[in-house]
Amino acid sequence: MVDFHSHILPGADHGSRNVETSLAQIKLAQDCGVGRIIATPHFYAHRMSVQEFLKLRTEAYLRLLPHIDSSIIRLAAEVLICDNIQNLPGIEQLCIYGTNMLLLELPFNDFDKSYKYVVTDLKTKGIDVILAHADRYQPENIEVMLSAGAKIQLNADALDVFFKKRHLYDWMERGLVVALGSDIHGEDKNAYKHFIQAMKKMGKHLPFVENCSNEIWDKSSIYPV
Repeated sequence: MVDFHSHILPGADHGSRNVETSLAQIKLAQDCGVGRIIATPHFYAHRMSVQEFLKLRTEAYLRLLPHIDSSIIRLAAEVLICDNIQNLPGIEQLCIYGTNMLLLELPFNDFDKSYKYVVTDLKTKGIDVILAHADRYQPENIEVMLSAGAKIQLNADALDVFFKKRHLYDWMERGLVVALGSDIHGEDKNAYKHFIQAMKKMGKHLPFVENCSNEIWDKSSIYPV
């Protein structure tokens, strides 16, 4: 299984403060049998340009690289949606490296139905959208984005709860969930325990999600350094 959403690059955002933290996060993943991790540091267009972000991400990756097998990580970004972000110069460089898949984060407040046009405009540019931690938002807002062709990444802890969220299973039944993520920040020892439990709770839907995630991973590339 691919961990499709993680914050494991040292100093790239608030997910990992140093290399030691990143290595501890990777060990937590591997101890639970998760050996494919997509690193998705936050990108906020109002804070930095794409090129500034890529420089920061590359520097963080190079600090970590001597200590790991490069084959376990693919570089990407968790991109916060904003007005006109589809026309941001270099937006395609924020996709999972080597693919056309962009992990897009919605705001927790002030959802705008016009955001669906960001998805349709990106698709015209050849970029497909996966919604980061779609479980965190009002289902009706996610449905707006799905109507434009977006797909879904769920956070593992959303499924590892006593009370099932019916709409999450409905999305899986409809074939809209293509990825599962730990969304790990810091040395959260429960992050991958949630991940394994979530895989179990996906039940009959797990093979489909696994296949989708691995197909995206197989199209991705190791970042050249």
